[in-house]
Amino acid sequence: MGARGAAGLTVFTSRRDGDIVLVTAAGEIDIASVGQFRSALTAASGAGGKLVVDLSRVGYLSCAGLRALEETSRARPALSIVATGPLVLRAFAVSGIEAPVRSGLREACAAAGA
Repeated sequence: MGARGAAGLTVFTSRRDGDIVLVTAAGEIDIASVGQFRSALTAASGAGGKLVVDLSRVGYLSCAGLRALEETSRARPALSIVATGPLVLRAFAVSGIEAPVRSGLREACAAAGA
C-alpha cells in the first residue's frame, strides 16, 4: 500500500519475512508531509509484528518527523529505523532521540527480529 502526498513524500507499507511490517518513505518529511508520515506509522503500528521504518530514500527529516518516530518508538519498542542520508543522520545526532538507527535494511530487520 502506498501513498504520494502533495508535499513530495511517498510512503509504502508492506510485510517482510512474515512478521515484519516495513514502512518505506521517500522524499522529504517536514511540516507539510508529517501528517501523512504519522498516519502511515500509526497504521503500521496497529498491524502487529515488528516494525521497521526505512528512511534511506528520505533527503530531509524535520523535528516534526523525529517527533513522530519518537512517539512510535514509545508505542512500539521493537521499532528499528534505517537511515543513510547525511541530513537525516544529522537530525538524529543533534536531536538526542535514542532511536535504533541502522545503516541497512537487512540489519534493521535482523535487529527488529531479535
